[in-house]
Amino acid sequence: MGKYDPLRDYLAGQLVDEVKMSFADIEELVGPLPASARIHRAWWANDSKSEALAWQAAGWRVQFVDQAAERVIFARSSTSRPQPAGQTAAHQHTENPTQKAPGPAVTLPPPNAGLPEATMQSFVVSYLVSQGWQIQRVADTASREPSREQGIDILAARDGRILAVEVKGFPGTAYADPRRPGETKTATPAAQARVWFAQAILKAMLTRSDHPDYDFAIALPDAPAYRSLHQRTRTSLGHLGIIVMFVTTEGHVH
Repeated sequence: MGKYDPLRDYLAGQLVDEVKMSFADIEELVGPLPASARIHRAWWANDSKSEALAWQAAGWRVQFVDQAAERVIFARSSTSRPQPAGQTAAHQHTENPTQKAPGPAVTLPPPNAGLPEATMQSFVVSYLVSQGWQIQRVADTASREPSREQGIDILAARDGRILAVEVKGFPGTAYADPRRPGETKTATPAAQARVWFAQAILKAMLTRSDHPDYDFAIALPDAPAYRSLHQRTRTSLGHLGIIVMFVTTEGHVH
């Protein structure tokens, strides 16, 4: 078990969208914090350090830290909200096609909002961690353009392998932009999903060119529109070495 895994597990079990903790609270979970946690603000950055990967793997980000007062505020980095223990999240991994994956379940947004990419990312990160992958990068997919973080959505390592995952959600009929409340999109969800699917394949090909030694996967909600597109392109995707991960909302892995 990693040093910061207890913090990850604690945050994963929270049912609120914001958690305030003192440094002492965290030390009760993980043991003494290094001196840099009290001196350098960068220690609390949401980056690829082991402690940051722990809270990001649970679907959280550091929103505020006061090192003088020794307190930190964690905020949920997606629209997901864990349910009480005993429920599971939705995940898929090609190495175990019949497994029901562990991880935090979520309350999904209304149907017209679709399935946000950040929620999908939280599912996939939790699943990979449960399968022994070390998460090296988790991009902030919750931000809207133009501030959205660029690059690989999830980068994980295990047994000498590097896995890059491009994550897509499923579009809703309403805009997520709070400046457009109540507006209905002109494009249908199925048509927009087709565009997102094409974008994911392009991203896979570009990443493959930049990092030929990586394994590459596309993580998609298990929706009929995506299933149909995959069925029509699966042979070509196989030739390209692109894995497709279907993630359900019931926790089943196909």
